[in-house]
Amino acid sequence: MLYSIVRKEIQSHLAGVPLRVVMLLTLVLAASSTLIAARDYNLRLRAYQDRVAAHAQALREKTVYSFLQPVVVRPPEPLSVLDQGFDAHLGSDVTIHLFAVPAEATGGYRGNEFLASSSAADLTTIVAVVLGLLALLLAYDAFQSERDGGTLTTLLALGIPRGALLAGKILGGLLALALPLGGALLVSLIIFVLQVETELSLSQRLRIVGLAASYVAYLSLMFLLGFLISLVVLSRSRALAMAIILWIATVLVLPGVIRTLVVDLWGVRETRQAAARHSAELLALRDRRLAEELRREPLRTAFSRDFAVSFATGENRAVRYRYGSAAYYDSLNAYYRTEVSTGMRYAEAVFAERQSSEERLRAAERLAAALATVSPAALLDGLSEELAGTSTGEYDRFLAACRSYRLTLIRYLETRNAFSWRWFTDDFPGRLHPWPHFLGLSPEEVDPGEVRRLFERFNEPEVASRMRREQARLERDPARRLQIEDLPRFMDPDTGFLESLRRGAFYALGLLAFNALALIAVMTRFRRWSPG
Repeated sequence: MLYSIVRKEIQSHLAGVPLRVVMLLTLVLAASSTLIAARDYNLRLRAYQDRVAAHAQALREKTVYSFLQPVVVRPPEPLSVLDQGFDAHLGSDVTIHLFAVPAEATGGYRGNEFLASSSAADLTTIVAVVLGLLALLLAYDAFQSERDGGTLTTLLALGIPRGALLAGKILGGLLALALPLGGALLVSLIIFVLQVETELSLSQRLRIVGLAASYVAYLSLMFLLGFLISLVVLSRSRALAMAIILWIATVLVLPGVIRTLVVDLWGVRETRQAAARHSAELLALRDRRLAEELRREPLRTAFSRDFAVSFATGENRAVRYRYGSAAYYDSLNAYYRTEVSTGMRYAEAVFAERQSSEERLRAAERLAAALATVSPAALLDGLSEELAGTSTGEYDRFLAACRSYRLTLIRYLETRNAFSWRWFTDDFPGRLHPWPHFLGLSPEEVDPGEVRRLFERFNEPEVASRMRREQARLERDPARRLQIEDLPRFMDPDTGFLESLRRGAFYALGLLAFNALALIAVMTRFRRWSPG
């Protein structure tokens, strides 16, 4: 009996126009969106690989430890092909150094420039928008049409239990919905396998299964809501209008409106601006204190016979010196030890300030997520982003791994006695060539009053040429490069299926709870529903 009802429902839906039209539309959209996303992912993957290789080569060229600032690059997530989420819109590069605790990533992926600046349609969007509407259209008149034709009266008169009739209609409708969903999944996965230049891990395969299950839960909820409309509203035209309004409100309007209102009312922007101002004040105070420390020793500030050339200045307070005396380097070493300890202390203070503002943002996001539970599409978005690894939570996990790696790098520098001369110079003790050397003098032979006049001689062609040859020779000398074969590697293991499911538990439980409530409401209403 149940089988007959299910078969009848499937045949009825297959004979209807909505299912056939939407199935064709879904297959076309799934194929095109997955193909575009796969090619964009491949572009981002190649950009990631090129950046990793370039940063690794740059590290091998470093000659002082202050320049040893590894750049960690966040790899693009393969499952972003199915659910774009925030993967391509958040920063990707984090420079690891002593003077800042990683709180955000810079740069970003630029595959297809159009996709980088807009929200592209993906499989999750197609399921939420297109198939969500189809689920409502298949169910909104599930009882009116049969009541108008007298079919339900006949079936109930034949003694078919109401429970069996309701179960058959629900199962038949869900199996009919499974056809376009299964087709879209199949087409997307075939294109994924053929186009994506990455081998999926076991956890990623399991997360694809989780994505499929989340799509089923969402469509089941939308179908049950359509059923409830069919049982409550007597007129087919009114039921259709209510279904369309429900779809527009819960899928298109509410998710974005809720997030925008919460961010504005919660004062997230103002909090971030205040944190940025306070952080800038802390860094300014740090710089003033370090400037005072630098001026405390005249040897470090006055141009003298011991002076070393600031040969190269890099980012994040990294400076490389050359052609100085031992006395000058000893004085610089004392300053840079102070700079390192002071910089690390202020880095923690700035990070704590930023974290307070980020916590307010996270509180706003949690509130928005709670309010967005009125929208099945918002629940689906949250769950699918966690399962696909394209959520802001995944980005936060990456930053946490970067902070852990920074501590590992600090311990490595300490074990390598990095905070010595080698922190700022690639001149070796015992093989120093202070700048007077190029003029045929030693520092002791230079009259302090003649320093500036002698230094002007570097503009002479012969002296300048000699210095250029010396610099070129030193740059080619492999002995001056840091031996960093034992430098710890950044480790960021793939997010496991259970971990992504744990992070998405709120959204998953929301979908399941609403499915249960909708089913109870449908069953309760159908018991009292009269086909007459």
